[in-house]
Amino acid sequence: MTMNKSEKHTLMDTAGLTAHQNNIGLGLFYVAYIIFEVPSNLMMAHVNPAYWIARIMITWSIVTGCMAAISKPWHFYLLRFLLGVFEAGFWPAYYNTLWYRPEEISTRIGVTYLAGPASGAFGGLISAGVQLIDTRGNLYGWQWLFLISGIISIVFGLATIFYLPSTPEKSTRFLNEDERVRIRKRLEVSTQLTPRTAETVEERNMKRNLKQVLGELKDFKIWLFCILYFTPVMAATSLGYFLPKIVQEIGTFTSIQVSLMCIPPYVFGMIMVYIITRLSDRYQTRGWFIIGASCISFVGFCILSFARPIAARYFGLMIVAGGTYPTVPLSMAWTANAKEDPVSVASATGIVSSVANFGALICTFALYSGWPSDAPHYIGSNMINGGAMLIAAISAFCLRIHLQKLNKRIEQDGCVGERTYNYIL
Repeated sequence: MTMNKSEKHTLMDTAGLTAHQNNIGLGLFYVAYIIFEVPSNLMMAHVNPAYWIARIMITWSIVTGCMAAISKPWHFYLLRFLLGVFEAGFWPAYYNTLWYRPEEISTRIGVTYLAGPASGAFGGLISAGVQLIDTRGNLYGWQWLFLISGIISIVFGLATIFYLPSTPEKSTRFLNEDERVRIRKRLEVSTQLTPRTAETVEERNMKRNLKQVLGELKDFKIWLFCILYFTPVMAATSLGYFLPKIVQEIGTFTSIQVSLMCIPPYVFGMIMVYIITRLSDRYQTRGWFIIGASCISFVGFCILSFARPIAARYFGLMIVAGGTYPTVPLSMAWTANAKEDPVSVASATGIVSSVANFGALICTFALYSGWPSDAPHYIGSNMINGGAMLIAAISAFCLRIHLQKLNKRIEQDGCVGERTYNYIL
């Protein structure tokens, strides 16, 4: 939204979008995502997950490329909604549970989640370069950005069809029979499940009806996970959408300088995601790392809001990125760890992700550009996000206490419901 702003060649300027219309478009993505996240996750449990992920990537990329043709507000609304429809289900939580043990999931989801801040970092670099070819080929810089992003993503989506394995049982081209048996055994040992074949898994999944899936909503843990995930999603969405605007208001910078200054926070966020998720898996604990990262993020928001020197506020922004980004994959990994079978994992992570995206919806409508009177320092928006991160810390602490009690019951009685092994704390 800040590309070639001095020439008035931003998407908002050229498509005639007001700030309010821009926020509506941003929010429509999350409306669609919330509606279709659970169905998409459940579909992945019934079809080849690799093909479903490839379908998501290809359709999502096509819509991204089409965004270069936006010339009216309703174009923006429609394409943003379709983007949410086609991206729903892309979270890797369910897919990772098919291949990795519970104590290994955090790192894997974290590595996948690195794509978020990485795209922000590379996007800032690409944005700076694309602004230099503004109006070339009768296209504005933002149009070039959408076209380039769409084409690259389509290539990777097509490659996914051929290179991403589906499940350990069906990956005959990727694994030999001995390797498939070893993977199945290590997963069974880690969750203390009885051996099962690919066919029995499919049969069991297909027998799950909507009533049984909705039964996940009765699980108290799911609602705690919803609160836990809801709050960092607000802060992470703020960084994803409004980081250029935040940087622009810190000082007086050109649009190219803003793009380049957005890179370090994303890079630092990437580093912290990798380090903290690996430590979480190594020590087989989620709660304390989420609590620590959330509190660090809160401190960063305070510095960003109340410090006056430009360098101090930028430092605060770095701290925000380093504390906020790791909480997202950790929260989703913890949610997946709390469920036992594939459909439960798919439905639980879908429900939590859907509810949490209401946080993103609130962010796009009510914070930063959605709150004009809060400019230029955005103290109100920053502190709402900071407060949300404190709520995440409190939720993680409550979850840890609750799961500790359940673990004691498992040790005493041998099980809690279908759960026969301890929850990761």
